[in-house]
Amino acid sequence: MAVSKYEQYIVREPTRSKHNVAVSAWSTVENSRTAPPFMWMENSKPIAGVTHMVEHLWIWKDTAMGATVEKPPHKHDLEEIFLFLGTNKDDPNDLGADVELWMGEGKDADKISFNTSSLIWIPPGIPHMPLIYRNVKKPLLLVIFALEAGEMRPKTVDCPQCLANPSIQGIQG
Repeated sequence: MAVSKYEQYIVREPTRSKHNVAVSAWSTVENSRTAPPFMWMENSKPIAGVTHMVEHLWIWKDTAMGATVEKPPHKHDLEEIFLFLGTNKDDPNDLGADVELWMGEGKDADKISFNTSSLIWIPPGIPHMPLIYRNVKKPLLLVIFALEAGEMRPKTVDCPQCLANPSIQGIQG
């Protein structure tokens, strides 16, 4: 393929996070998703000058993320957008799985449940995770965006009811 004069702005191969997180922390079930994320762009990596974060992951089977001691529920000083996309060409609104995303901390933690292609905005400072996938019938795609992210520095939060969730325990490998 011909090289473009704008090649420095293109990512043509999978990239991985530079964060020092064990692969096992990304998912509770081995080979249930691309782990760590398939494409990653953050803080001038791999494109110089980039200030945004983009993460994209395929989900293949039941799993949970943000549900381990190594990668617990957390919050950021920036906003994030989670985009969940189903792959059913006959019904793009069908996510192909039942999903739970926990938001909040302590007594304010709340579970959001959905099974349709959805977009969720995580405002700055709002704790989030775990993210639980059950009854995965078709692969689905999660894309996470953070504009003007700079260096992402998640802060862990206290959410014992999130980590003690029976839904997570039932799918851990």
